[in-house]
Amino acid sequence: MYLFEKELRYLRVQDIDYIELTVDDLEQATRFYHEVLDLSIIYEGNTKMIFQLGKQKLVCRTPENEDLTADHPTVGSTTFSILAKDSLHTIQQHLANYFIEIIKGPVKSTLKNKTAVSLYINDPAGNLIEIREYEK
Repeated sequence: MYLFEKELRYLRVQDIDYIELTVDDLEQATRFYHEVLDLSIIYEGNTKMIFQLGKQKLVCRTPENEDLTADHPTVGSTTFSILAKDSLHTIQQHLANYFIEIIKGPVKSTLKNKTAVSLYINDPAGNLIEIREYEK
């Protein structure tokens, strides 16, 4: 056996811990994620806010934050999907109350025999958020 021939092992990834968004206005992002999407704040700083999103965390940071980050953090460049607990009809009404524009939707899709309906919105920094409800 050669030195570089080792027993192959697979990396066992368990879950996502957090998603990080670069935002230009932390106060606006906080109002949006805390008030509109009703996420709990678990950390509050001058250049970073952390929200609880299900079992995961959503981190909003400004470009000025000096923590370790991506090579080229860009405001409004992230797309992610969240699962709805309420009906999409209720969510549409809620978003309208906050004057949040629905970019697209409702859109129906199927993945592995599961049908979902989605709405698409932008946060104040321009990040795209899919709000998804799986049909029962």
